[in-house]
Amino acid sequence: LNKYLLSNLKEKWNPITHSDLAQRSDVVHSSTSGHQRGERRARHIERDFTEDLKKKRKEQTSEIDKMSGVLSGTNVYIGGYLEDTTDIEMKRILTAAGSRVLNAASGATHILTSQQLSGSKTHKILTGKSRIHVHVVKPEWVTDSISAGKRLSEHKYSVIRSASTGTL
Repeated sequence: LNKYLLSNLKEKWNPITHSDLAQRSDVVHSSTSGHQRGERRARHIERDFTEDLKKKRKEQTSEIDKMSGVLSGTNVYIGGYLEDTTDIEMKRILTAAGSRVLNAASGATHILTSQQLSGSKTHKILTGKSRIHVHVVKPEWVTDSISAGKRLSEHKYSVIRSASTGTL
């Protein structure tokens, strides 16, 4: 069979030299291999992609310019569940707004969470000897402050409630 196919390479019916596999295949480019190659037929797609990417970056840059500095001077620790957002997204927003995101609660000026803290954590915050008053606030404080263009009062967004004072 091999000798027969190899001796008839010029014939149109020979699958070795006259295959239509390329026309029947879907071309997939993998960016994980580290090897990228340009396809002539895809240049217009690449150009459109590049233009869209530039447009998106310009929009994001203007968003960041609006946010920068609103929360400067704050050290925020994300201390639990965040409703309607993710930790990663909130860290990106906080950093863009000028805040410093901490990996531990010590040194934090704000703890961000959507739910009540445990009793021991609340007790530690209320009775702690820290020189820094820690505000335990909801994520809405961040988004509303950015929307307002200034750092809003934490009172309205406080998570820790007290029967005698309303909030602490």
